[in-house]
Amino acid sequence: MNFSQLHMLIKLGQEFGHEQIRDAGFTDTEHAICTFLCFHDSVSQDAIANALLLDKTTVAKSLSAMEAKGLVVRKQNERNRRMNIIQISEAGKASVSGSIHLYDEWLAELCSCLSPEEQRQMDDYFTRIIASAVKRREK
Repeated sequence: MNFSQLHMLIKLGQEFGHEQIRDAGFTDTEHAICTFLCFHDSVSQDAIANALLLDKTTVAKSLSAMEAKGLVVRKQNERNRRMNIIQISEAGKASVSGSIHLYDEWLAELCSCLSPEEQRQMDDYFTRIIASAVKRREK
């Protein structure tokens, strides 16, 4: 697979999910943050930015909008007053619940053309490729 093929796959996935995410009242960034918070509750803004590979300013703006919509709650960290702890609200969980596995389901549908062994191999390849990319990023 060359980069243009990977890029095309990502763009097709974004196109697939974009309408459903918008219908739920989210921007793509807000959806990514809400999904992340469903699995990693009570985290810092920096942790969100690092995990999702997003700019800290983008995360801060999105969190402000999400807080205004009642999707997240920001609390000051009692141990470090300069840090906020972010939690998804019940409204946030309810809003994202229908689309939380949207991309996983889409990819599973696409990969159904592969045998179970080919799917396992592909997962292994991507795990190794991502680990290599992370290692390169850290250099």
